[in-house]
Amino acid sequence: MKIREIRAMRGPNYWSIRRHFLIVMKLDLEEMEERPSNLIDGFSERLEKMFPTMYEHECSEGCPGGFLNE
Repeated sequence: MKIREIRAMRGPNYWSIRRHFLIVMKLDLEEMEERPSNLIDGFSERLEKMFPTMYEHECSEGCPGGFLNE
């Protein structure tokens, strides 16, 4: 995986109307592009450990835990 671009955003923007300060990162997933994250052992556990407040983010699932509960 390679980081292609990182930008700091201020003010209302495309990704969030509630958060006025965001960091936008564009990634090239390379060989991981064709591999779903639910097939990577321990992925969601490591992600939740790195970003503990992510559980509170509802994402597209519309409930606490979002895609971490899949």
